[in-house]
Amino acid sequence: MAPRPPARRPPPTSITSSSQERVEELVATAAHKLRRPLTALLGALATLQQRGPALSIAQQGLLAMARRQGTQLQRLLEQLLVTAALDHPQIGVARPSLVDAAAVATEATVAAQLAHPHHRITIQAVGPLLVRVDPLAITRILGNLVDNAATHAPTGSLIRLICGRDGNQAVLAVQDQGPGVAAEARDRIFERCTQVDRHGGPAAGGLGLGLYIARQLALANRGDLRLSDPLGGRGACFELRLPIARPAAAPIQD
Repeated sequence: MAPRPPARRPPPTSITSSSQERVEELVATAAHKLRRPLTALLGALATLQQRGPALSIAQQGLLAMARRQGTQLQRLLEQLLVTAALDHPQIGVARPSLVDAAAVATEATVAAQLAHPHHRITIQAVGPLLVRVDPLAITRILGNLVDNAATHAPTGSLIRLICGRDGNQAVLAVQDQGPGVAAEARDRIFERCTQVDRHGGPAAGGLGLGLYIARQLALANRGDLRLSDPLGGRGACFELRLPIARPAAAPIQD
């Protein structure tokens, strides 16, 4: 009697698009619901820290650690919410308006210095650079780029924002003094959930969404985000390019 052929194993099941959408919707809903209690928790920790001398050194250290971890968690939640908005535009529709990109970058620099007190963050801006964009999206892009720079650059090093014009494009660049980006990582550094360190290997921490979000927000605002060669050949330089807004047409004279 001939041996029976081995039974074929069924192919592995794959996640259907509808199932993936349900998962993404669940993640977005969970992030929304976690935002409020996390904000309240961080507020309570800040209030406790204001007691200052009334706390022991150990208690002050624990509170500082709790606020750092809570702030990191808050940043991750915001990344999940923005990613959900990018996947489902009806969740968060961009509202473009005419703004001065140099002024937006200047405000973002002030906020970045407060968020990263252990780095020196400067801006060199030539403006005005009038663009028609969602200003909140541009602020988030620059914030993500500075966060990325601060993660990889040595403590106390300089992070520069440089704003200027290249033809019909406004260019907002963020340059750091870190180890740069390895050649093998340049093509995938903007991919979703991809984490690489500046030497091309895997990186620890985070969700790998910061640069992905920044690139997608740039595209959603008719711009682009690219990795360019830094001035002086040291570190990494990310360039946000946005089309200069066309001037309004002059009224027709009789």
